[in-house]
Amino acid sequence: MTLKMFSGRARAGGLLLALLLSLALASGKALAAARDTLVIGQSADITSFDPTELRMGTFVLTHLLYNTLIRLDADGRPQPELARSWTRSDDGKTLTLKLADGVTFHDGRPFTARDVAFSLNYARDPVNGANILPLAKMIGSIDTPDDRTVILHFAGASDAIFDLLDLAFIIDGSAPKKIKTGGNGTGPFKLSRYLPGEDAVFVRNEAYWGPRPALKKITLKVIPDQQSGVMQLRAGTVDFLPSLDREAAEQLAAAGFATGAATVEGRVLDITLNTRTPPLDKPEVRRAIGLALDRARIAHDIAGPDARVKCLPWPHFSQREAAGHENACTFDLAQAKQLIQQAGAAGAEISLMSRSQSEPQIGAMAQMLQSALRDIGLKVNIVEMSEAAYISRLRKGDFQMAAHVYARAGRGPSTILMSAVIFRATDNLAGVKSQQYQDDVALVTSRPPDEQTDRAWQRIDSFMLEQNWVLPVATLPVLWASAKGLTGVRFNLDGMPILSAASFQP
Repeated sequence: MTLKMFSGRARAGGLLLALLLSLALASGKALAAARDTLVIGQSADITSFDPTELRMGTFVLTHLLYNTLIRLDADGRPQPELARSWTRSDDGKTLTLKLADGVTFHDGRPFTARDVAFSLNYARDPVNGANILPLAKMIGSIDTPDDRTVILHFAGASDAIFDLLDLAFIIDGSAPKKIKTGGNGTGPFKLSRYLPGEDAVFVRNEAYWGPRPALKKITLKVIPDQQSGVMQLRAGTVDFLPSLDREAAEQLAAAGFATGAATVEGRVLDITLNTRTPPLDKPEVRRAIGLALDRARIAHDIAGPDARVKCLPWPHFSQREAAGHENACTFDLAQAKQLIQQAGAAGAEISLMSRSQSEPQIGAMAQMLQSALRDIGLKVNIVEMSEAAYISRLRKGDFQMAAHVYARAGRGPSTILMSAVIFRATDNLAGVKSQQYQDDVALVTSRPPDEQTDRAWQRIDSFMLEQNWVLPVATLPVLWASAKGLTGVRFNLDGMPILSAASFQP
């Protein structure tokens, strides 16, 4: 081989190598660009973009589209968001907030104090069906002396006001008719497309007032069947599943996917009983159902090893409110069967509402309860429903018994009493009426802890344990799974994902 021929071949080889390197770099860039998109799978359909509803369908999208005035950190301490600073009066009944500058809605309209007033007034209007209505009703009046100042006047001095401000997402006050369909917020992502029953696409808000998100696009796919979601995560067509049952999370962890608990105590599985319907109108029957609940088994088999058994609704740190009643529930099938016989309810039929499509854990608990109640002489018929139909009937009190889950279980006891509708002191969904309970709830939700509120909490605990209209069962940790490389995902106290800082790492 001559030197000339070798030189020519070397040049050709160099060109080929350069071409291959160029293709590899282009491929690498394409892969990097692809990692700017996050695909999320969730079971519940998106029926509304109204962040005050706080439904499972809005579990993921809320923090994409909207911001709150403050946010609570993992220890429940308030941190700045749209409100950059605040001062509270000595009596605790007035809160003055200073708002961030340079914030705009997705349509470009500047955010002002009037939007805060509109959002809070919207949340406390019963017509709008806000999930945080009881919390919002703490507000007596709102002043907006200028575009950057909001003054909130409260009827009481409960610290639950910070839970309210952590849950009250700011909506567009200029277009009230588009709140449920528009999604115009101040959040890090904007709504680009929505196909009912299929998906919603969100693109990065390039004018976002906070740190610029790393992701350019987030697609939220509606995948009604959890197993289908797991299969799509394994196949790589989905990157993140924000809510899983224990079994699915364990399978994915064993397969090498990242998994974890967004919150251990954000939600609680419970059984809600309508005391207006026979045979549940008899306290002995409700007591028997409570005794038939194998809480420890449900916690372990359904909720997972991190779950905590619940006798009362208060979080684990609320020792003052639950003093002496922490372990007041027992499992005793023999005593439960005896109570059913004494009440003359043996053989009675009961309808049990469930919605396992959107909450598989609810369906699993319903089946375990059905079996246990059969053993004590009750015939339970499980009625599976869509999330929307279930919620509609529950809110109307049109049910006998409901396998249920209530949220905000990791927040303060006063917030739980006000925000979880099943514990409502007036117009209770289960038909429970007690002036003493009503007075005690009003007391503990309107003033800081003292000897008087301690006595009220004791009466509340005793009343709940005697009447058994709600049977807390176990905490339901919010479990998630993701593809490798996804980092920066945070969660609020209820387990809702916050994706503004999410990104893919190589």
